[in-house]
Amino acid sequence: MIRDALYVGAGGFLGAVARYLVGAAVGRLWSGPFPLGTFVINVSGSFVLGLFGTWVLTRGGFPQGLRLAVATGFVGAYTTFSTLEFEALGLLSRGRHALALGYVLGSLVAGFGAVALGARLASPHVTG
Repeated sequence: MIRDALYVGAGGFLGAVARYLVGAAVGRLWSGPFPLGTFVINVSGSFVLGLFGTWVLTRGGFPQGLRLAVATGFVGAYTTFSTLEFEALGLLSRGRHALALGYVLGSLVAGFGAVALGARLASPHVTG
């Protein structure tokens, strides 16, 4: 149990650092009112989880520690639903109702699309 927690912690450390770096990079390129950094992070994290999760489920052979480090630790720390909600609330409080709705719905649709794409790419049934 302690070893598993350390795997999650190590992955979480890397995920948190990656989240900071991606958010900062997007922030340097985008200054509009739409929270693009969190959006990019959540969609790309959904893709990684779909890809990795499907790869693990369909191919096996991944050690428990690696699965915990990537899926629970890294992706769990990298993505953030609570930040999405907080940013949407901020948009609402500034009267940006359509942008808030677009952000929440866009995040859900794009996140689902990304996890589905990752799963599709990792599926052993895909040829080419």
